[in-house]
Amino acid sequence: MELTTGAILRRITHTNLSCAAHKLATLILDGVAWKEGYNGLPHGTAAFTLSDLAERMEVSRQHLHSLLTELATSGLRLLRHRGKGRFAPWLFRFTAFDQSDYPGDVTSGGGDISLSREDSHKTIFSGHINIDEVTNV
Repeated sequence: MELTTGAILRRITHTNLSCAAHKLATLILDGVAWKEGYNGLPHGTAAFTLSDLAERMEVSRQHLHSLLTELATSGLRLLRHRGKGRFAPWLFRFTAFDQSDYPGDVTSGGGDISLSREDSHKTIFSGHINIDEVTNV
């Protein structure tokens, strides 16, 4: 099964995180490379400097570290490591999707076009709606 942005976004929204951690996870997802070699990054990896992330999140670097720790210990299992070189950015990857044991319900099948899973969740209305011509004035 091919991993998509939508699958990770669905997992982010279903993971119990603080609002700031949700925002940070979405921000990291926005920078993920989906083609091998895009911006010199491997597939499924994003690269940011910590100062750039702190500026985009409008938080201090100390608070950013606590948010990154929250994402690392969550079901998303965010992994980060520093690239080579003194000014190299940090590389981020959601490793929960690297294992084959993550639940398959995070991605929908291609034939799913309904807004609900079961037919019983659909609202069916039959009848007439009468609108009186009485004035309210």
